[in-house]
Amino acid sequence: MSQSATLYRISQDIFNQLDKPNNKQKFDRHSAKSYSIFQGTFMGLEYVLSKGQDNSTTELINEIFNPKLSLGGQDFENLTPEQQFEFYESELFIPYLGKSTISKLNDFFSNISLTDIRAKYNAKELNDNRIYPGVWHNDNSPDNAYNERDICEGFEELKAIFNKANTEKDYIFVFVG
Repeated sequence: MSQSATLYRISQDIFNQLDKPNNKQKFDRHSAKSYSIFQGTFMGLEYVLSKGQDNSTTELINEIFNPKLSLGGQDFENLTPEQQFEFYESELFIPYLGKSTISKLNDFFSNISLTDIRAKYNAKELNDNRIYPGVWHNDNSPDNAYNERDICEGFEELKAIFNKANTEKDYIFVFVG
């Protein structure tokens, strides 16, 4: 089984319920308005999207799968590795993308086409840079994974979820593992 990233689109009401001080309520995945799973390809997507971008745009793209914000009331960065693991396992730690970041990413996605993504995809470069899963290739048949087709499909999925979240003023919870 490969690593995956799951993005959940969350309404303002659900977000407010979980954002209460000292909240002990866990996120119920069924409360999401929608979700997208990026099975094994999220690091490749991040790499291709970042290719040729300036530092601020690269930082913004990095937030897609590594949000700076989180629910849970803990200063996660100041916890010991053991405490971080326990907090993460408690399911109270919820990394998320706020409305401002979603709006910026939606603007970013609206200025990129599939042609741009295809031009930036390079299987050898992804493998040489050890971008997970490290088995990228150029065979785009439907029976094969980790190729340009997967990156393009992932891009379209990202573009769609960010557009919908931006339009409906939602938040996005991000779980990677």
